[in-house]
Amino acid sequence: MLVNANTLLNYNRCRRFAALNDPFTSLYLDSTTQENISTFRDIFLSHLYNKKIEIKKSVNLTFEFDHEVTLSETYDFQVDEEKFYCLLPITTTDLLNLKFKENNFKYQLFTKNNDGVYTLRPNDSDSKNYYEKKEKLYHQTESVGRLVFSYAVKLYLLKKIYQKKPIKLYYVLLNSDYKYDGIAYSDGLYKIFDFSDLDKLTEIVEIALFRMINHIELNDFTPCELVKKACLKGKPGECKFVNFCYSHLPENTSILDYFNSHLGFYETVNEVVVHHDAYDLLNQGYVSMHDVPISWLSNQNHLMQRYSVDNQVVYYHPEKIQTGLETLKYPVYYLDFEAAPATIPKFKGESPYSQSVFQFSVHVQNHPDDVLSINNNHFSFIANPNKDDRELMLIELLKILKNDDSSIVVYNKTFEKTRLEELAVIFPKYEKSITNLISRLFDLLDIVKMNKTFFEILGFEEKDLDCYNFYHPSLAGSYSLKKVVKVFNENAYEDLTIKNGEQAYRSYLKLPEVGFLDSDIIKKNLFLYCRQDTYSMYEIIQGLKELIKNDLAINNSCK
Repeated sequence: MLVNANTLLNYNRCRRFAALNDPFTSLYLDSTTQENISTFRDIFLSHLYNKKIEIKKSVNLTFEFDHEVTLSETYDFQVDEEKFYCLLPITTTDLLNLKFKENNFKYQLFTKNNDGVYTLRPNDSDSKNYYEKKEKLYHQTESVGRLVFSYAVKLYLLKKIYQKKPIKLYYVLLNSDYKYDGIAYSDGLYKIFDFSDLDKLTEIVEIALFRMINHIELNDFTPCELVKKACLKGKPGECKFVNFCYSHLPENTSILDYFNSHLGFYETVNEVVVHHDAYDLLNQGYVSMHDVPISWLSNQNHLMQRYSVDNQVVYYHPEKIQTGLETLKYPVYYLDFEAAPATIPKFKGESPYSQSVFQFSVHVQNHPDDVLSINNNHFSFIANPNKDDRELMLIELLKILKNDDSSIVVYNKTFEKTRLEELAVIFPKYEKSITNLISRLFDLLDIVKMNKTFFEILGFEEKDLDCYNFYHPSLAGSYSLKKVVKVFNENAYEDLTIKNGEQAYRSYLKLPEVGFLDSDIIKKNLFLYCRQDTYSMYEIIQGLKELIKNDLAINNSCK
């Protein structure tokens, strides 16, 4: 059985993984490790190259741990036999944000040495906080812990094979602060880390290996405790058996569908407040919203959510919704961006994993009583994937949105606002016009969910400022655009090939690789998807107006 660091991490999630997994399938990797980083390798190699050194690329090594388990790892570069480099398509943010306190000052846990390599900062003062932060590096349920663990496995394998050589292993990560100049990539694109000073690397690998072997021998299929940071449900690195292990949870009414369920629930027992963690309750058999005693729901939004679910009715606050919608200034522009998070920045001013905008959709509603079809008053733009079309796209957008004070409706405006701010920095001659666009952004999520400041300005009292404005049992605690529009149009997105943002940007990134016919099909699908996003916002507003007009309110205010 071939085993690498990611395999070990998965087998160590819980004992059940081994019984569910087929050990003879290919190594199970998460999406991060599968991502193509060939450009990153080419850039690093060009900086590494020196005629005086010997470089081997994509070196695969194996070591037989026992008669059933063979460790197998690939190293991007081997230099002069004794130095190994592994390039990871992740940024330095989490590692460099690790800081410890000492004498009222904060210090980075990793610091650059004379060779330009980041290593563990030595601790001469015996700071307790230093050791607490250092200990986090061994927690495999944390992102930095998983990174260190993969390093430990790769180093363990090297030491087993090259027992008499002073082997060095380096991890090369993308520098999150790097800005591409649009001409050539500098060595500022990445930072190099050496974790070999950590003292438990061999120990954590061998513990994981023996634990994996034990789990395989147990072959225990029976359910075990669900652990949030091990299962990573809905998070990067999610276990591939999540749907199976969580299949006993009811759809839309799971205990995890309560707002902010990660904060848990509070019970008062003999004047003592007892905290109940949501996952603890889940493992005790509290799987449904209905299983949580109402007396534990002190949050008014939990009570609203529970009432809606128990009675299978829609809840909304008509006064807040109507007052909020009345602030719209017509003509209203419904705007949506699609962007691709490029691992390596492609255009000037971008950083690793910058959200590079490649498409927009705009629907225009000239008057509040105008009825829009999905086809009319619609404008769109899809960038050429082979060149920098950002300025052309911006010019077209400014023409459509004009320079006035009318409302630009978006959904969760942080995304569009941030993209516009980035474009203003990259193209400063349009800064004034872009600032105008930003000032006009109207976040529909504020109307559907809540924005305390917005409604406080509109004159609502304190009792109304914390409560959400709308809820339907089918939302399952989520206010995503796709979830909300389904309340008013259950067929939205159903006939589309592209149904979410990830599918959109992955389809766009394929354009340079496909022929003309396939390219036209992809562009059409992108057009239809982004068009539905802006039309969905129109449908939600029309749906809310119908609720108010028909007086279907369940409560007129939060209680």
